[in-house]
Amino acid sequence: MTANGGGKRRRGRPPRRNLIAVLSVVVLSGAFFGYDQGVISGALRDIRQTFQADTFAVEVAASWVTPGALVGALLGGHLADRLGRRGALWVAAATFGAGTILQAVAPVIGVLFGARLILGLGIGVASVAGPMYAAEAAPERIRGSLLAVYQFSTTFAIFIGYLADELFESGDSWRYLLGAAALLGVALALVTTVIPDSAVWYLKRGDKRRAEASLKATTPERKVPHKLHAIEESLTTEKAGWREVLSHRWRRPLALGVGLALFQQLTGINGIIYYADSIFSAAGFHTPQEQLTATTWAIGGVDSLFTLVAVAFLDRLGRRPLLLVGLLGMAVSLVVVSISFAKMSPGAERAGATGHHPTDAGIFLLVGVVMFVAFYAMSIGPAAWTVINEIFPGRIRGRCVAIATATHWGTEYLVTQFFLSMLDALGRSGVFALFAGTCVIGFLFIWRYLPETKGKTLEEIQQMWATGGRARRSHGAAGRSG
Repeated sequence: MTANGGGKRRRGRPPRRNLIAVLSVVVLSGAFFGYDQGVISGALRDIRQTFQADTFAVEVAASWVTPGALVGALLGGHLADRLGRRGALWVAAATFGAGTILQAVAPVIGVLFGARLILGLGIGVASVAGPMYAAEAAPERIRGSLLAVYQFSTTFAIFIGYLADELFESGDSWRYLLGAAALLGVALALVTTVIPDSAVWYLKRGDKRRAEASLKATTPERKVPHKLHAIEESLTTEKAGWREVLSHRWRRPLALGVGLALFQQLTGINGIIYYADSIFSAAGFHTPQEQLTATTWAIGGVDSLFTLVAVAFLDRLGRRPLLLVGLLGMAVSLVVVSISFAKMSPGAERAGATGHHPTDAGIFLLVGVVMFVAFYAMSIGPAAWTVINEIFPGRIRGRCVAIATATHWGTEYLVTQFFLSMLDALGRSGVFALFAGTCVIGFLFIWRYLPETKGKTLEEIQQMWATGGRARRSHGAAGRSG
């Protein structure tokens, strides 16, 4: 065997390769949406030329992934409970792969529309099943960091998509760039063939032997009996079904999960991304190529870099501190953006485009945007996914996570769809002032309702909610327990 004690696991720890497999599930699930979002932003111009499409058709091609993901998220909860977390991941991989190949070979734009919907279905299922599997399989000491990797994978994949757009700019390259995403689907399908399902799902099916084997893959062996007993106890005291999901007992965690999904989108991240070209134009980046490069590094690069802060500190500092600091920083940053737009003359963006030096307001605008992206990336971007996937009891986790995740996709679609209408009604300064106000409301929401969950097992979190109103006030003790 090996030299370290005849092949025995060091200090009873599980083989590292099993945790790497769980990490791979999280990375690939996040990369599904991230890569597509990054690549499609640069591919739309070539899609318009290829199909001689009008503006509305191009907007549909870009946006139909999101409603597809909303439906996929709702289906994902059902699939995760019916087929298992691993089965749902396989469905996500197959659907995503089929959608990416179909969009790459689409002969007419109508086929592209359908492919984007299919692609969205796969993304939505993966956004539920991937983080849920990781939450149930990961040891509690690293659960927050592991789930934060989902958001990091999304942002890093966006960054890679931006870079790919910069490197391949013309002709039919968009087909190859979009089709390349099929490799992510193949990789996830391969991973799902070698990992066990979560112990929670096996016990729900009454298969204690496989549940024990699943726990041994990612949990120190000495902790397996206690963990197995805790999961069994949590499952036998629950009633599965929609009535239980909507019952008074679980109303607080459900409201918290939905609230986090709402604030993750209503705080303005898609508004910043949507308006990036105008922001960078006002800041002195003159040509479309310069604006694309600025978007790649000031948004994609900063987003990826500061998501690593959350990966590093979610399990050290806790969820509450990062969320509170992040939301406060986002509010201040958006106030800077709002004031900068208010001070900017109507022709400032056009002046930047024609070669004039950036104004002071343009520079402050750029600083505000970078600050906002940084605070978002280190807080609610990744932390929302972490909390959503750890606060629900095992028997109804699939349904509850599906509701929260569908809220995320639905809110993202609405913000994107109506952003220009908001600009017309409130003006640039007013829109970002509104987003700043939403950040403040989000700060108060977290302060009031989110208990600290770091260092707790999923079963301990379930018991914490069972104390009713006392769950809210336990955040101090919860934070110290980790």
